[in-house]
Amino acid sequence: MDLYIYDADINLQGIIDGYSSLRWRRRYFEPGEVELHCPASAENLALLRPDNIIHRLDRKDAAIIEGVEIGVPDNGTSEEITATGRMGSSMLDRRIITPTVNFSGTVEDAMRKVVNDNAVTARPLPHLILGDAAGLTPTCTFQATGKGVLAVCTALAKAAPLGFRCRLDVPDKQWVFEVYDGVDRTVTQHNRPYVLFSREFGNIDGPKYEINTTGYANYAYIAGQDSAENRVIVTVDQTSGEPRRELWVDARDLQQDTEHSETLDAYKARLRQRGLEKLAEAIKVENFSADAVDTANFAYLSDWDLGDIVSFEKWGLRLDRRITEVEEVDEGGVVAITPTCGNPLPEAFDLGDD
Repeated sequence: MDLYIYDADINLQGIIDGYSSLRWRRRYFEPGEVELHCPASAENLALLRPDNIIHRLDRKDAAIIEGVEIGVPDNGTSEEITATGRMGSSMLDRRIITPTVNFSGTVEDAMRKVVNDNAVTARPLPHLILGDAAGLTPTCTFQATGKGVLAVCTALAKAAPLGFRCRLDVPDKQWVFEVYDGVDRTVTQHNRPYVLFSREFGNIDGPKYEINTTGYANYAYIAGQDSAENRVIVTVDQTSGEPRRELWVDARDLQQDTEHSETLDAYKARLRQRGLEKLAEAIKVENFSADAVDTANFAYLSDWDLGDIVSFEKWGLRLDRRITEVEEVDEGGVVAITPTCGNPLPEAFDLGDD
């Protein structure tokens, strides 16, 4: 497979067609990762530099090189280059939100506003534009300032849940920011062909299942301004018929913005958004991963993709969950594809004011 290397201005610098290993890890809620191992030739050294771009013609994703290491690997005999980086949306890590943003509306519009106001129209990141809106309906209400644009987009995406990316448009020399949603392809829906990963279908190998309820909560009390009987407290209920597991969220840092005539209802909506974010941290970790074997039934990218909701089945368990990660590893022309289906491990994030 050819890897096209561009500079930061999306000018083609060269092509790498010989490498020992390529790890291409796509993620739904945040930038994916790339790791490339290839010979330490003069040509490769000139191409694999920080801020250069690794692009594949068969993928919408493209990676920005962030680290380069040269040396002899363990059990190796010749020098090689290891180039590492993250997918294009990692560039949003270079901007913070300023001034304060107050927003109530769809999550897609929120992410587009945060990116537009801090990385496109103001303090623009080179070659970054907004793509067409997809018209996605999940909503949010929040206030943020001094937070990283990428951290805020990740928090909003996980709470929604929605995916986002910066797609490389080579002909127009642009990075295109897009918010997207996957497709429900589970066995329980009847609107389209389902996708089932199971031993019976012969399309998985080496399955792994994990469940961990440590720290899991599904009902939040969010306590805002004031104290005692005057304290403003709202709740978020995500029990959906399950036994209640409660979480207390101290959100005293969020104060009603009376200076700009914020209503009490609007303030409570911001508190509920904080609750959604904290519950997204306190998730039940449950996922199923396996090496996916491409078959005529369910082919990667054509029948299923990152962000789709599919069914996994093994050990008498069936998990209908979103594909949150897909790792592709190419070693010597042998490609292994590993989708991870379910909730990712919790990571701390916070849209609150500093």
